[in-house]
Amino acid sequence: MYFPVGWPKALAVPPEDIGGLHSVLCNRDRVLFAVITERSLAIWYCRPCVQIVCHCRSEESVRTLGTNQKAAWRPDSTSVAVTTSQGHILFYHLEREVLAGHGANCYNQTRGGRFPSMRSSSSMEYGEGVPSIRMTFFTSVQIIGKIECLVCVRDELLVATGNGMLQRLRWDGVVNGKTGINIASIPFSIDLQHSRASTLDTPGITFTHIEYSGLLGGFAVVLPDGRAGLVNTLAGKVENNSLQGVWAQGLENVTCVAVNNRYRLIAFGCTDGLGVVYTVDDMTGALQVSHRLELSTKDYPDACMACGPVSRLRWSPDGCVLAMAWDRGGMAVWSVYGALLMCTLGADQGLYQESLRLHLFRIKSMCWSMEGYQLWMACETLDRTEVMELPTATSELLQLQFVKSTLTVNPCATNHEHLFLQGEDKLFINTGDLVMKQQWKDANMNRPLRESITRSGDSSPQKPVRQSNILVGNKQWLVVQIPITYLGSNWPIRYAAIDRTGFCIAVAGRCGLAHYAMFTRKWKLFGNETQEKDMVVTGGLTWWRDFIICACYNLNENRDELRMYPRASNLDNAFAYSCKVPSQILLLNLFRDMLVVFCADCHIALYSIERRDANPNPSASLTLLQEISLASYIPHAVTVISVTLTSLRTETASSKQTSSRREAESLIVNVAGRLLMLQRDRSMTSGKENGDVRKKEKILPFCAPVVLASCVENMWSSSRSSPDKVHLSEALWLGCGASGMKVWLPLFPRNDEKRHSFLSKRIMLPFQLSIYPLAVLFEDAVVLGAANDTMKYDFQDCSSPGVSDSTPTRLFPFNVVDRTTQVYLHHIVRELLRRNLGSHALQIAKSCRSLPYFSHVLELLLHQVLEEEATAHEPIPDPLLPRIVDFIREFPEFLQTIVHCARKTEIALWSYLFASAGSPKDLFEQCLQSGSLETASSYLIILQNLEPAAVSRQHATLLLDASLDKGKWELAKDLVRFLRAIGNEDPESPPRTPVNPINAPIYPLPPPPQDGPFPGFAFGSQARPVRSYSMGENLAGVRERGSAKERDRERHHSVQATSTTNKKATTLKHLEDTAEHFFIDVILQRHARKLLGAGRLRELGSFAAHLNFELIGWLQKERSRAARVDDFVTSLHTLHRDFQWPMPVIALSQVISRSNSGSKIGSVGERSRSSSYDALEIGVNGMTLNDISEGQNRLRPNGMYASPSLRSSMDLLCDELRQEAMDSRQFNSNQKGDNGSTAATETSEMSASIVADDSELTLDDSMWNLANLDELEALSQELACRGPPHCETQLRYLLHVMMEAGCLEWAMLISLVLRDSMGVTRVVNTASLTDMPIDVVGRMREGLSYLELWADTECPGYKPFLLVIRGQAEVLTGIVDIQGSPQVTPIPTPESSLTSADFHALGFHGNASDTENPESEEQQSVIETELPQDGGQCALS
Repeated sequence: MYFPVGWPKALAVPPEDIGGLHSVLCNRDRVLFAVITERSLAIWYCRPCVQIVCHCRSEESVRTLGTNQKAAWRPDSTSVAVTTSQGHILFYHLEREVLAGHGANCYNQTRGGRFPSMRSSSSMEYGEGVPSIRMTFFTSVQIIGKIECLVCVRDELLVATGNGMLQRLRWDGVVNGKTGINIASIPFSIDLQHSRASTLDTPGITFTHIEYSGLLGGFAVVLPDGRAGLVNTLAGKVENNSLQGVWAQGLENVTCVAVNNRYRLIAFGCTDGLGVVYTVDDMTGALQVSHRLELSTKDYPDACMACGPVSRLRWSPDGCVLAMAWDRGGMAVWSVYGALLMCTLGADQGLYQESLRLHLFRIKSMCWSMEGYQLWMACETLDRTEVMELPTATSELLQLQFVKSTLTVNPCATNHEHLFLQGEDKLFINTGDLVMKQQWKDANMNRPLRESITRSGDSSPQKPVRQSNILVGNKQWLVVQIPITYLGSNWPIRYAAIDRTGFCIAVAGRCGLAHYAMFTRKWKLFGNETQEKDMVVTGGLTWWRDFIICACYNLNENRDELRMYPRASNLDNAFAYSCKVPSQILLLNLFRDMLVVFCADCHIALYSIERRDANPNPSASLTLLQEISLASYIPHAVTVISVTLTSLRTETASSKQTSSRREAESLIVNVAGRLLMLQRDRSMTSGKENGDVRKKEKILPFCAPVVLASCVENMWSSSRSSPDKVHLSEALWLGCGASGMKVWLPLFPRNDEKRHSFLSKRIMLPFQLSIYPLAVLFEDAVVLGAANDTMKYDFQDCSSPGVSDSTPTRLFPFNVVDRTTQVYLHHIVRELLRRNLGSHALQIAKSCRSLPYFSHVLELLLHQVLEEEATAHEPIPDPLLPRIVDFIREFPEFLQTIVHCARKTEIALWSYLFASAGSPKDLFEQCLQSGSLETASSYLIILQNLEPAAVSRQHATLLLDASLDKGKWELAKDLVRFLRAIGNEDPESPPRTPVNPINAPIYPLPPPPQDGPFPGFAFGSQARPVRSYSMGENLAGVRERGSAKERDRERHHSVQATSTTNKKATTLKHLEDTAEHFFIDVILQRHARKLLGAGRLRELGSFAAHLNFELIGWLQKERSRAARVDDFVTSLHTLHRDFQWPMPVIALSQVISRSNSGSKIGSVGERSRSSSYDALEIGVNGMTLNDISEGQNRLRPNGMYASPSLRSSMDLLCDELRQEAMDSRQFNSNQKGDNGSTAATETSEMSASIVADDSELTLDDSMWNLANLDELEALSQELACRGPPHCETQLRYLLHVMMEAGCLEWAMLISLVLRDSMGVTRVVNTASLTDMPIDVVGRMREGLSYLELWADTECPGYKPFLLVIRGQAEVLTGIVDIQGSPQVTPIPTPESSLTSADFHALGFHGNASDTENPESEEQQSVIETELPQDGGQCALS
């Protein structure tokens, strides 16, 4: 939970200290640091990192006494003892010094103009400057024998000498010779009770490393032969007869040691590069292995062997992490129970591997700063770049910055729900994957959530907030800078807390506190600095609704207090509630409206919190409910890591009862990693049900504690219950370091299951995680965490003089903190199935079906079990995979999960998977039956690699038919490509590796090269073999190709007698390939015939566009078979439905005017002709006649350019039509009477309301003559009765295709749908000028007759247009009548001028039901249409 950030800072050591850094050591409060070199002792201040004083020894002193080696601080920081290489101890005395003009500080902080002071008084008066210290040499003491190590024990120094003695010295330099202890006389045993103790046999044996622990009551020692142990002081005194040693069993190669007092752990470093951590048994006093610190061989192969023995171990001040350094270079940071947080040996170093090889980076000494925000390192860099020379050593003092989780020092409930890290001067907050509040509206204010919180505080029970879980997936950190006005006088930040909503933050430093609101982006500080300096937060702080609760010490009244500050009010004691407590508070936590407080006297106090809404400032109060003593269960108050009040019990009721009852039932206490649970004693409530039940529950005592788990770092429990996910919300989640996570899961009985007392009510399930957990989202089955990541930086551009290649910033990458996420649901299901608790696993899985990543959970579950069991070296007697498969079979995602898992694993494991899941053939058939065609396509890959090619071809054919029937054109296109690809494979032996021909959603294929002849089509660039639709021609072509290859082979390779057999085999293979290609074409033609016979032209267009189907050539062959139209009315209905084209309607005004008219004007032919010309004047195909006759490059509305021949014909046609239209308009205007216009124009029903009542018009009636009204009405009707633009584009393109293929019946129908009179004219001209079968012309004439009858009875809107084209119908009648007339020479038609790319350009893509807009005009094909040069007059005759 510690993560490095940035580059390490190189601190400038003064030039007089050159001689090599030996050690860096902090004092007790970690404010001052002693830096020891060979001949100097320097005292540094932690912030800012500056040197205060330095004492350099003379050359004579170094020659007489030896160089400096090790050092030790006095507990009150008034003296420093330094050992030398010749067995002397030098004592230095430190004292504060008052300098003239500077006062007691050698450096003072000043604020410039850019940062003026925002507070009433200067903070310098409280002594925030760097203190001035005078260091004087006091005395030197010579110790007989070489000094191996020294340690400070209370007010004495304990020195281990080379002659096997422990000497005790006072800080005044006096040696107490009578109290010297012979190390060889100390008895050692395995434990303190049962084993027999024996003294060390080797005379003169000593301790190479020693570290004192007051909580463990002894010394952790390392012997020269590699053994290690713990020397206990039985009577609390360091004397001969009061020492008893306990061996650390199994260790014989120890190099160093470090003691963790808070967790009661001892870490030993070994020569093989490993670390072993021991814990002390409370009963026997023996040392037991807790865990090992070993780098993974997967991520760090041979790292420990390359780095050498462990040289240094240092625990952080809070005991949560351990820093480890190796002798040959490199370092790592581990959590308290062995989770790797950071390592400099990983492959992520990238560009720095070469630098690390040439510049060996060794850490000679290291020490943590205050609150663990920095790691001071005395480093030595060995430069190996010089050839034929010894490496040169360079010493440096580095400082590496860290951020840590707030759970390390303030494990309150709200901090467990968010990713919240605190640094030296900033806070890191991640809002991704949190429970985001939807903007809810207040009943009175109608304001969003943030404004509501700003005005009235957090939601109270009277104002519930509606929530919904939204997984945002944001991996960015929100960095909040702590203001310098608070940090300048209160560094460092000790506690930080965030509220449940994630919008409000509170921090506490050396004195006082401050809080921040994200929606206002403002900090609130104490207005009265005296109040801030009079309180010190000692036991943490937390949020309760809109109040800050802190445990503090009142310096003014010398007492410990609980205080509550409202967030909405000013930060002042006048608005705070204060409650006196008997002893210092170490920890506090919340459960709903109850406050849990742990004090230094090992007592737990429970308080109830009550809010009082008072205007304008709300207030709250605390009421003591109960006190519990833990003095007999914990060794020391410092070892208590966290205290939590929960609603969990060892026994569970039904899920319905649990979801409605969430009272405080148990206390869970983490004592040095051991989790103790104290439950309320419910036995005292039996027989007493008449009183106030709620009052009795509050005063119920707690039972004796039970141990739930060990090696626990963090703990998560939910105070809210979810009725949908009761198992997950009622569980207890534990973070256990290297052991991963554990979940204490409730086992609810089913409704029909009888409850047995001997069955387990809860179960502890362990599982591994690949991330370090910092928060648990209970309802989302997700664990949130953080990880160390590095960023590479190229320094080649930074050619700064004086910066060598071995500087720390070049050897270390830039460190960043990355947010990580992992799903844990599959781990729980797996562990339950392993324990034959499948019914509970099924309940949990079904409750999480709504999660968007549930299918991914099933894949993870199957994949992990498959990888473990299929690659096991020994047979598994009870495999888990069959149970996993049967479990997944309960869900609809079964088929998809199996095939996705198979495609993500090696082929060698498929046989083991399908032995449990079933045959791939059966699974493929199930996919076809259920309609999961995409999943079935994935199974083809499996079949291709497990079965012969004939089997794959057979199943691919079945899937192709199904995909064509369902309109899955993309899938059908891939299947066609797949079938053509496997035609070249050996039909009897499957390939050894998958070729991955299917473009499945899981493994998308890269786009094919676009250099082919059809760049607009996805697979147009692939060369297709030239095939004929005659089987005999195919076989002949194959024989010719086979003989040609045979002649070429004989000419170049001199084939022997066996060449005849090879020739026959090659010929047969080509025959088979050609037959397969022909069979694929037959399938496609069959489906095209099916679509065309049903009149589904839009699906036919999509089919041709996606499958590269030669539509025009095929239509030319099918125009007398599948392309014939027998029922014009039904086909017209089908076109309207498929292309979403509305049926035309007749204007209501025309109906009214005709009904009021007493006589008809003109004949039917005149009316139809007049209407036709009016429509042509308004627009032909959406275009006016003037627009048609404009320039040669005019773009038509459908995105197509007209050919030159078409434009010339259109010019002549438009001139004639314009003149005839003007004559018709003049004729109509002369014939209009009192009843209005009788022209048969098309209009919409919406225009009826405009012209129905002339009295409602407010404009001048003279502005609207009847002719203009007719034009306006016709234009509005034209716009209203047209379909979507992309459908019109597709219809016009199909019209061109049908005309080019000679399918005049469908061309006639499409022209009728578009109401395109010019299109009808082109159809009639083609029928009259080409060699068209007479039955086709007869069917068109008969179809038009049926359409006129249908329009008279069912669709009057078609009647005007049918009257317009009646002349063309008469032309068809004339063609039928003159069957014996000489034939006209047909106009040559190109065989295939339209490709599938044109269909794509016109929007023929997707399923049959797609109605998406067509592609851009840039992708549309340019279509040139030529009208017959002499067909214009014939069409209008």
